Amino acid sequence: MVKRSRLARWALRGMIEAMADLRQKLLALKVELNELRARCDAAFKKVASEHSQAVACQTGCDDCCHALFDLAPVEALALAVAFQKLPRQERREALRRAEKAARIYDEAARQVLAASPEERLELLSQARVPCPLLSKGRCILYEERPATCRLYGIPVAIQGSARTCHRARFKEGQTYPTVDWQQVNLQLDQLSAAAVSLVPTLTSHRLDVARAIGLEM
Repeated sequence: MVKRSRLARWALRGMIEAMADLRQKLLALKVELNELRARCDAAFKKVASEHSQAVACQTGCDDCCHALFDLAPVEALALAVAFQKLPRQERREALRRAEKAARIYDEAARQVLAASPEERLELLSQARVPCPLLSKGRCILYEERPATCRLYGIPVAIQGSARTCHRARFKEGQTYPTVDWQQVNLQLDQLSAAAVSLVPTLTSHRLDVARAIGLEM
């Protein structure tokens, strides 16, 4: 009996140490994600400061909350963790909105994938998918919003072409500071590989917001 008790204590101690180690690794990963987010925010702030007449973003505008995009696994994980900290009623309402958003997302994604490569970027910019985190004109997880949301409204280079919000007033033919989305995505992919190795329930597949907030951690 004494021997079994001692083995149980050793096993428990091992579990606690493993959990503490996992927690530290996840915290370190979140720090790196936050650093990337800060760089995205700084890029947006720079453009908004230098070209304020061209950036249309303002309080109350939710155009970026109706875009068609997906999340890197590390962003999906961050959203899922933050979502679980919201009040229960707020989560329930968001999950109801997510059911509708997921259906709209799937249909829009189907149309984009069926189009020619030349037409896809145009269809992506035209698609309207309401984000389930949008409630009464505000994002309920604003501090955890993905890189796409943070950069929406300023020029972003995607597949060699600069893209921005249709409400923006950037003039064609002029040169503006432009964020290289491929570089942002590369960093997200690196962080995601680490996240997937640490969290068994997290897959390497990209997810839309509606499915990300439904992840069980």
